[in-house]
Amino acid sequence: MTSIGKNHPKKGREVVQENLFPLTVIRTETVLSRMPIHNLAKRGKVDIQITKRNSHGEVDLHWDVSYNERYGQPRQLAYRLDTLVINRKIDEHARPLPKVIRLNSLYEIAGVLGLTRNTNEVKKALHQNAGAYITAKLHYKTADGTERSLEAGFTRYGVVFTGGKLPDGTKADAVYLILNDPYWEVLNTAPTRPLDYDYLTSLKPASQRFYEIVSYKIFAAIKYRHPVAKLSYSEYCAFSAQQRYHEYDRVKKQMYKIHHPHLQSGYIERVSFTPTIDEQGNADWIMQYVPGDKARAEYQFFTNKKLRARVATKQPEEISLHTHAVALVGYFYQRFHQQEVISPNNKEIEQATALITAHGIERARFIVDFSFEEAQSTNFVPKFFGGILSYAPRAAARFDQRENARRKEARQKQQERLMQAYEQYKEGEIQRMQASISPTELSDIETSIRAELEAEGTPPAMVGVGIRIRLDALLEERADILPFEEWQNQKRRSSQGQTP
Repeated sequence: MTSIGKNHPKKGREVVQENLFPLTVIRTETVLSRMPIHNLAKRGKVDIQITKRNSHGEVDLHWDVSYNERYGQPRQLAYRLDTLVINRKIDEHARPLPKVIRLNSLYEIAGVLGLTRNTNEVKKALHQNAGAYITAKLHYKTADGTERSLEAGFTRYGVVFTGGKLPDGTKADAVYLILNDPYWEVLNTAPTRPLDYDYLTSLKPASQRFYEIVSYKIFAAIKYRHPVAKLSYSEYCAFSAQQRYHEYDRVKKQMYKIHHPHLQSGYIERVSFTPTIDEQGNADWIMQYVPGDKARAEYQFFTNKKLRARVATKQPEEISLHTHAVALVGYFYQRFHQQEVISPNNKEIEQATALITAHGIERARFIVDFSFEEAQSTNFVPKFFGGILSYAPRAAARFDQRENARRKEARQKQQERLMQAYEQYKEGEIQRMQASISPTELSDIETSIRAELEAEGTPPAMVGVGIRIRLDALLEERADILPFEEWQNQKRRSSQGQTP
């Protein structure tokens, strides 16, 4: 068994640091979201077809996805559109859901997806999602525990663009989804599960899909106090529509890129691989995950109402609002009407005060700027300050997205540099350890490992892989490699001229 991610050595924590709170919660249904629809590979086609049989040989689960040839397979952008835009809009509605869901304009959707107004790509992705035809046979429990089955061929939704006609005959003022009956019924009856929306947005598609899949296993492990969550490599590939490899080196390289951001964030503390074979006799691996601080924080936050209430009631520092409010109204008139001096009336001051209280001064100024840019495209110039208030929700979301992107990019670059340096350090230590072992001793070690594997009943086809994994782990253990945090602290002390 080989292990990855020794940078979080503490285990079994019951109290999680509060700086991991608060979380931006999105709740998604737990039936269809588990099944793959999108091709997350950057190149090539993926055939999504899953069939599982019970002990009597009867089909217990069937899932097949085909695509509209004109628009092609929904890929990474279509996946992010579904998970970051559409799921969030669905989450905002109470059950039962309306059949018609209003999204936003193509420009606004493009902004959320970081496409800087590339609406053609958004439109294509919407067509790809709407054109994915699903043939399904599955069973599930509803939110109230009732057993249900779904056996149907369907697309999830249709799409109406701005200017098109909605089912009630009105003209669409944005992009709308028309939910089809099988999908609508599952959304209304299936249990939901919480995920951290901000964390989702920070991840690349493959790592995001991994988070969706492994969260079931991680939460169960924490709930039942299991030391690890287990997920087979073959199961992950099937339910993520990722290419499956049968050579350990390629598997390790593929999963390293997917695991990396979750090890960085502390969602998982450690990863290990145990070789096995699947039902068809192909090489497979059981991936074992030690839940990290972030996963435990999510579990506590999602399951502890008192904790959520305590976090939600924390108050920001009080500020003197009147001066800021007057200045904000003045900034509005300067921006829209080129007036340098303005004596705002009491109503405008109250409106500006409420805006700053809700959003903070920096975001409030951004709302004014955002409103000005939007007004240019519609030839609408609000005469008074209150005319921009309708823009506030979209502007605040855009501001948060921009700031989160900046912070995450800075943190990601810093962590990537550190992890790259740490991997180089580990590789150097392992190479030095291997060089210190004589060829004879190395051969004896391999012979001993082979004997252990054979005694354990390891299939002959997997012995070679098992030797490689255990030898790698042995060399890493002998090298006495520092955990990431300790190495980082030593590096920091060294840069400050302190004695280690």
